[in-house]
Amino acid sequence: MTNGQPKFTYDEASLDRIIKYLSIERLAAYLVLTRKDRERAIRLYERNTELSEALYGVVQGLEVTLRNAVHNILAADHGQNWQDAVALEASEKSAVDEAKRSIENRRETITQSRIVAELTFGFWVRLFSASYDKTLWGRSLRKITPLRIDRRAVYGRLKDMKTLRNRIAHHNRIIGHPKTVATQYHDLIETIGWFSGDTRDWVEQTNCVGERLEKKFPPKPPLRDSTVREKQASD
Repeated sequence: MTNGQPKFTYDEASLDRIIKYLSIERLAAYLVLTRKDRERAIRLYERNTELSEALYGVVQGLEVTLRNAVHNILAADHGQNWQDAVALEASEKSAVDEAKRSIENRRETITQSRIVAELTFGFWVRLFSASYDKTLWGRSLRKITPLRIDRRAVYGRLKDMKTLRNRIAHHNRIIGHPKTVATQYHDLIETIGWFSGDTRDWVEQTNCVGERLEKKFPPKPPLRDSTVREKQASD
């Protein structure tokens, strides 16, 4: 909340309206985590939004760093038009063709930089799969990651990061999982460092994830007056 921003007041009527439009299905996990306390569930949802917002910039750092690191090494080893020079699987060929069509539909000139920007995070992740172990990894991609990290480890981590990215992009829950947000953040920063130490330092020193993580989840609020009166009447 910024200075001067009105503070939202929670009451039963406002909670009814918020839950109606967020949907009970979307809030179900939050209600479980807060033992069906509706106000705390909404506040936990807000915290999930805050942390997702903070992590989004870090995910962006990984995605942009990954695609440019891969493009640069493949262009150096196979030529600027490496998508046509290397043996891509059918799904990746289709992704490249779709990227070109999207660029043409915008009436833009097809360039390598535009193709690279158009291809999805999933495309770049799949280039580290077993299908490309001998064609891309052995000759090229292993050179852009630390030698101690093997292809399976890189691919497994990138798949995890893709799942996190998609959960953030689709406004899903990233808190309350076995792997904490702090751990996921650590993994993101570490993974960026596999491809570029300078970019890792830049992203790590310019994001607000640590600040958001230090913010404590609100304690259970005191009983409202009506609840207190009801409890006293029953004593």
